Amino acid sequence: MTYSRLLAKLQRIKSKVIPPEPPEIRGRIGNDELVRLYETIFPEARHCLYIADAYSEITAISEIRRFVDWDITNIFPYEAEIHDCDDFALALAGDFAKYPGWSGFPVTFIWGDLYGGHAFATAVAWRSLAERVPAVYFIEPQNDWEIAREQVEGIEVWLIPFA
Repeated sequence: MTYSRLLAKLQRIKSKVIPPEPPEIRGRIGNDELVRLYETIFPEARHCLYIADAYSEITAISEIRRFVDWDITNIFPYEAEIHDCDDFALALAGDFAKYPGWSGFPVTFIWGDLYGGHAFATAVAWRSLAERVPAVYFIEPQNDWEIAREQVEGIEVWLIPFA
């Protein structure tokens, strides 16, 4: 193998091991606002929210999507009761949590009665860098697709932990 091919191969490996650069533009969001945002979607879910930190960082959803696109949680096979929805949701949230520069964003998992019982990911982010209005987003970590708010609005929520 030539040096240039070896270097190219190392770059490909590095791109899968080292996360993308964290967002340069970020702000702060208080716990009271996180609670308010989730209560507008899940009015009965206050008792299901656990927020460990005094505040979170916030950035545009495009930045959160950039990390999700990089993350490889969705490449693993689904196996009922062994590697299923809760494992995918925990893995994606955990990948955000383990990388400095990404761990401060309010990205976590949510368990509720969607489809009779399902775990998926959720994040709070600005709609864009220009329009810095916080909104709640839902991500299916098994395929990286976003779930429409209308699809989950009002479901019974069992747990939303922000650590």
